[in-house]
Amino acid sequence: MDNLKCACLFSQRENKILLVRVRENRHWYLPGGKIEAGETPLQTLSRELKEQLGIEINPATVKEEFTVVGPAYDRAGNVELLCFSGRWRNVPRPQGEIREVAWLDAASYDIFAPAIKILYDRWVRNQARNTEHGPQNDIPQYE
Repeated sequence: MDNLKCACLFSQRENKILLVRVRENRHWYLPGGKIEAGETPLQTLSRELKEQLGIEINPATVKEEFTVVGPAYDRAGNVELLCFSGRWRNVPRPQGEIREVAWLDAASYDIFAPAIKILYDRWVRNQARNTEHGPQNDIPQYE
């Protein structure tokens, strides 16, 4: 079975990451979504962020940060998250299928989707251990 490939926004403030909760799901995910046939990851990211949060990402600032592969939460197989950073316009607000948006840290770890737990352990916690003053966010999110 092929991995479900998604383009996602990875945005971090200190030890918190921007996450969304879809519909009535208990678990939280990165903003973004499935890369549709004929779409580039950047096209998917732009479309999904506008639909989910009403934000417009500046394509000139988008940077691919890393890829996370982990168990899909609501289907068999794995999800492959292509994680991007970048600057955006507007304040993220839940819309469409998104019910909530929040900056969450380790205190909310038990409600992270499985792949988000992997991401948090590898990039956020590990970065905090390796940086004297905690993780640094080198890209301001808002324009």
